[in-house]
Amino acid sequence: MELVMTIDMHAIPHFLVLRGRSQSYVLNKDRLLLRREASRLLDTFAKARGKPMSIEDMLWDTFSQTEGFSLTERERACSYTLVHGSETEHQLRLLSSL
Repeated sequence: MELVMTIDMHAIPHFLVLRGRSQSYVLNKDRLLLRREASRLLDTFAKARGKPMSIEDMLWDTFSQTEGFSLTERERACSYTLVHGSETEHQLRLLSSL
């Protein structure tokens, strides 16, 4: 019998947000905080694979207000999308381990 594990999509990192040089945030698909301080591997992965974008839109309001981002910080390109929708289950598992 083959054991099939399902992936909790709410636990997979979807966004990496860098604030200044020292603080980072790992968010899920709903832009809810999974953890502060991304691993070096996740940071490298995001910068190599993604294009930086700002967090200035309606969907980011709750996160950016909760964390106290200024308007200037929100307009700065400081966020990377980690999941693009074409990843395999294996790739998502690897991403969740970074």
